[in-house]
Amino acid sequence: MSRLPIRLRVTAAFAVAMAVVLAALGWFLYARLESHLRTELDTSLQVRADDLATLVREHGSLAPSGRGLIEPGESFAQLLDRNGNVLDATRPLRVAPLLDAAAIKGATYENRPSVPGLNDPARLLAIPVPRGVLVVGATRQNNLETLASFRNELLIAGPIALLLASLAGYFLAGLSLRQVESMRRRAAAISAETPGERLPVPSTRDEVERLGSTLNEMLGRLEAGLQRERDFVADAGHELRT
Repeated sequence: MSRLPIRLRVTAAFAVAMAVVLAALGWFLYARLESHLRTELDTSLQVRADDLATLVREHGSLAPSGRGLIEPGESFAQLLDRNGNVLDATRPLRVAPLLDAAAIKGATYENRPSVPGLNDPARLLAIPVPRGVLVVGATRQNNLETLASFRNELLIAGPIALLLASLAGYFLAGLSLRQVESMRRRAAAISAETPGERLPVPSTRDEVERLGSTLNEMLGRLEAGLQRERDFVADAGHELRT
């Protein structure tokens, strides 16, 4: 790594930092989307449960009008007595109870990988009602597909964004080092036969400007020392001739 040019090392460090930032941002956006979808689903379940609970209190069952609140293949409801027996249920649920009614003390949310009669993953909401427990559920398949699609988009967009950011970092590093390269080329051209030559110092008020000024001061001292040496040799030669 130390043998790589500074420009590549700076770009590599920038790329690593950007990868960490993009990964953290992707995780944050994914978590926010998941939380938003879960909140929307919970709100929908709560509204549907309140409407069905009203019908249960009035009719003692999931009345035909209540079945209109259920979307076939998307949501379902089940009414359990206090012993956990199924009193009423919407299609495609079977007679097997979804929850242990005796354990329900208040509103309870629960995720299930599947429910009887519905192979999709689902989220349940159970609330106590006068006759027992009302369980309302909805499939999570749409939410999972949305999250999977968003995750795939992140996996595609993330590397592209990282590549573009790395190219931008490489370009900016080149711009920053261009002035150093200019000083290097001028320094390579300076010799004893070109007295008075100095390095170009950019007015950037940063480390590059201070480096250029320091090197020019060093060149001035070397030139002065060389001139003193030449003067000494000239004087010594003159003395020897006389």
